Amino acid sequence: MISLSDLLREMTDRDALARWPQAEYACRQASSYDRAQTDPTDRKTWFANKDHSEFIRIETTPRGKEWVVMEDRSPGCVTRIWTAYEPKLDGQIIRFYLDDNPEPAIEESFVALLRGDRFAKEPFAFVSSDEKDAPQMEGLPPGHPPQVGLDFFLPVPYARSCKITFSGEPLFYHVNYRSYAPGTAVESFSMERCRAAGNTAAQVAKVLLGSGNVVAAPPVRQVARLEPGQALSVDAPRGPGAIRSLTLRLPATLAKDDLRALVIKATFDGEDPVSCPVSEFFGGGIRVSPVRNWVSAVASNGDFTSWWVMPYRGAARVRLVNTGTKVVDADLALTAGPWTWDERSLLFHATWRMSAPIEGQVPQDWNYVTITGRGVYAGDTLSVLNPQPFWYGEGDERVYIDGETFPSHLGTGTEDYYGFAWGMAHEFSSPFVSMPLRETRGKKDWSGHTTTTRVRVLDAIPFRTSLRFDMEAWHWPDWKPMEYAAATFWYARPGATHNRDLR
Repeated sequence: MISLSDLLREMTDRDALARWPQAEYACRQASSYDRAQTDPTDRKTWFANKDHSEFIRIETTPRGKEWVVMEDRSPGCVTRIWTAYEPKLDGQIIRFYLDDNPEPAIEESFVALLRGDRFAKEPFAFVSSDEKDAPQMEGLPPGHPPQVGLDFFLPVPYARSCKITFSGEPLFYHVNYRSYAPGTAVESFSMERCRAAGNTAAQVAKVLLGSGNVVAAPPVRQVARLEPGQALSVDAPRGPGAIRSLTLRLPATLAKDDLRALVIKATFDGEDPVSCPVSEFFGGGIRVSPVRNWVSAVASNGDFTSWWVMPYRGAARVRLVNTGTKVVDADLALTAGPWTWDERSLLFHATWRMSAPIEGQVPQDWNYVTITGRGVYAGDTLSVLNPQPFWYGEGDERVYIDGETFPSHLGTGTEDYYGFAWGMAHEFSSPFVSMPLRETRGKKDWSGHTTTTRVRVLDAIPFRTSLRFDMEAWHWPDWKPMEYAAATFWYARPGATHNRDLR
């Protein structure tokens, strides 16, 4: 029986991502994407951008009209809800109807629930912005409420079905949810069970907001001055085992772009599934800039930390390769612990792609990665170099699972996928979404580098044969060439292949 407490504990179980789910599920998404998008081959409609005010249907109930935005008729769990805040949402009520019960299990102010003003507190519900940019938001009159994203990550499990409604016409929204295999035993959410799980939720929140894993094993460490073309290697103890933390110390004074020239590579049992620049692997971008999430952190002193769990059967090696033109002092260390390798065990992958420049004045589906094999997609980091002040992030994510011809995940904007809204924050750290300091302030200027990370925990995406992740790339008027760079983080059974070979 999968309970709320089980799901809460899974949120801090990094090992769970490194195994094929024991209770199999499909990760799905309901969103307010423009319903004109029906055929990827039809360019006239595929890039339509009216990605708001969309819904499944309107129902008339004893409570009045209700707009249905999500419906699932299987055992499952809601894992994430996002919206872009607007004052018109202040009076709107969100309702969760579980297992065909005519009475809602949750009935709350939509804004208050996602803001963290009700039973779900940070990090399960939060405002995804530092709000320092509010006075500088483009086109807003003085005193206008800040334009921010609202995020909800508290799991809401259900035994047979779930329907989510709004009391008014929806604006922008995403709902991610798990649909478990038929027959999976799930204990449905109730406020009584939520209160009973309060101690578990408090412990999980403390860990999510804390300092990461405590690894008892002593680190294996190598220090070197790397000349251009040289590599620093650290071997993990013989397995079966799993790397549980990776730490890298670099000079905090490294110049802009130097982190892009330092590449993290890893080999597990003869496979080479990790090849990613430091800039995106740790989510800090092209300079040493503090940021933190559930799987990685960058400190202002030049310390980089990763808590991705990396299993291996026999041998594992991590390398730092200097592909640049400067000499770099580096200190690389890892900790490893035991791991029981079985048919559910997955290898960690970190892949990377950069396109510079992205040309043209029409949108395009820019591919993060295409994977063949069996595994779980666990997150990504996007860095964009924008040469002009105009907003670049209207593009939607499109995720195709197991050969789908139409994406089962279709979003409403790049910043929405990463949990923000109306553009990015100035800087932000949380377990699930993060970004280091932007190069420009305010929402009148989007020039320079922006780096954003999304960590997928309960909303990780299992795939049985393949996964393709595209992000629609396009710009507001006066297009100029941009640079996109994306790291993807995923797990797969040995032998999986992909299209991102960074030599």
